[in-house]
Amino acid sequence: MKFAKVTLTQEQQSALVAFATSHGRNWKSALRRLWDTGRDEREPNGPLLRQVRNTLGPSCLVRYRVPDQNK
Repeated sequence: MKFAKVTLTQEQQSALVAFATSHGRNWKSALRRLWDTGRDEREPNGPLLRQVRNTLGPSCLVRYRVPDQNK
């Protein structure tokens, strides 16, 4: 069975970048904790972060890299 490749919207991408910027080096662990506890809704971009989790799943953080802003 083949699955369609799901990509992030520009808004979702921006929400992840903003979260990573504000939470520093361990941002993935922080986001995973928020997702696990349901506290992601309290974040400024909470609905978008929840969309990422619901669309791609928590395991997507393992492969995700913040885009290089210098390109």
